Amino acid sequence: MKQHITGCIFDLDGTLADTAPDITLALNHALRAVGLSRLSLEETVMMIGNGIPALVRMALDHLNEGTECANDVIDIMLSYYAENYCEESNLMPGVQSCLEGLDQRGVPMAICTNKEEDLAKKVTAALGIESYFTAVVGGRLGLVKKPDPSMLKIAAAAINSPLESTMMVGDSEVDAATGTAAKSVTVIVRGGYCHKPYEALHVNHIIETMDGLLEILDQQYLG
Repeated sequence: MKQHITGCIFDLDGTLADTAPDITLALNHALRAVGLSRLSLEETVMMIGNGIPALVRMALDHLNEGTECANDVIDIMLSYYAENYCEESNLMPGVQSCLEGLDQRGVPMAICTNKEEDLAKKVTAALGIESYFTAVVGGRLGLVKKPDPSMLKIAAAAINSPLESTMMVGDSEVDAATGTAAKSVTVIVRGGYCHKPYEALHVNHIIETMDGLLEILDQQYLG
């Protein structure tokens, strides 16, 4: 008998959307504002995954700068990104057809991201996919970020999906650790913002693009 999946919860950056170009633009705007050098897209990608405050501190460390200006850079970046959050961002390959397929199959969906929650909702709306998701759970005051499973638990509760039959779909070692900690079925899609070898993540499934998710669900989890 197939295990039944009762819901799918997605990471946002690098999983549903390639947001790195806009994040890089916002970061460099903030760095220039305080007189620091800009970073390349490739350098920025290696730091994405734990929210803007963590990204800024990693960028300052990468530039061999102290943390004295960290709060200023964070505030400037957040302000800029709040107005320029989807200038160059796009959906990752296969996402649109995957979401449509899940919707047709009646699988409830939510987003669980370390991106600040208001920004995550804006990006999701700008990309035209907000209607697929019952909830968007992101960074907010008092909520511990991934890989702690607290965010995933809130998202799963929002779609009435028990954790053990919830599929956590992400792109990074942070998402892998989150799904594992929650004892959920964990899927990692290649091509996002992962900083470790995929085989070292020890997840249930690794897929090339989001196109492969429906096939896995149909063959192993739905029926």
